Amino acid sequence: MIAIILLALAAQAAPDAPSDDRIVMLSPGGDGALCVADRGLCLALTGDGDARALHVAAPISGDAAGTDLPLPAPLAAAPDIALWPHLIAVPRDDVAGQAAGSEYLAGFVTTERTGYSGGGGTGGRLHLFRLTTPPDAIGFGSEVLDVVWDSSLIIRACFSERDAKDRLGACHDEYRFIATLNPAPGDGAELPALLYRSVATAYPQTARRGEDNSGQKLTKADLSDWRDFDCSYERVLHYNPATARYEMDRPAPDCSAYTTP
Repeated sequence: MIAIILLALAAQAAPDAPSDDRIVMLSPGGDGALCVADRGLCLALTGDGDARALHVAAPISGDAAGTDLPLPAPLAAAPDIALWPHLIAVPRDDVAGQAAGSEYLAGFVTTERTGYSGGGGTGGRLHLFRLTTPPDAIGFGSEVLDVVWDSSLIIRACFSERDAKDRLGACHDEYRFIATLNPAPGDGAELPALLYRSVATAYPQTARRGEDNSGQKLTKADLSDWRDFDCSYERVLHYNPATARYEMDRPAPDCSAYTTP
């Protein structure tokens, strides 16, 4: 039940979804696979534990059977992992201005879950890996991004009938953090620039994780989300060939109060 509540709360706080032809939407294609619109490329996570793999199939290119790629670290050790339902198209060098090609950035969301008396939480991170697909050889490249992605936390706040009365029945403090990726204006780098956006909220208005929230008497005006503008921010991600990773244009704030379950 707690997991269902957390998912619903996260959906309410979500920022705008990705939109651009460089961000390719993946849709369910059967047997747990996620596919591009023309089903020319399908991805699926298969296996368990150390045997987990990414199954890559390209029916239009004559590879309907597909290929299993062992998951690279740190994905292989993640207890909870899911495919990000998007691909980022890497422009082809041989076709000026063409976004789609045989290389993509594939995303994987790893999630840490914690349960405790009267509450629980999840904290997710998005990992982007280079992925080559037909007509080139199918294979993983390096990890280019590891960033905080989403979290939902519920913490018990009522321990007596008096607490419940003082808090007008709002007997849990709730914290949410949701991020999205969108294309940013081109910077001429090997990989496309990306815009990272986050939204962080707390409920009720007075909730602050890490502070003593006990003994509060809430008003009806407090029974709404408070947006933390320090942790609701934008950063442009640029690919740095020297490190072979994306880097933010300026440091991100410390939002561990929202992102660490």
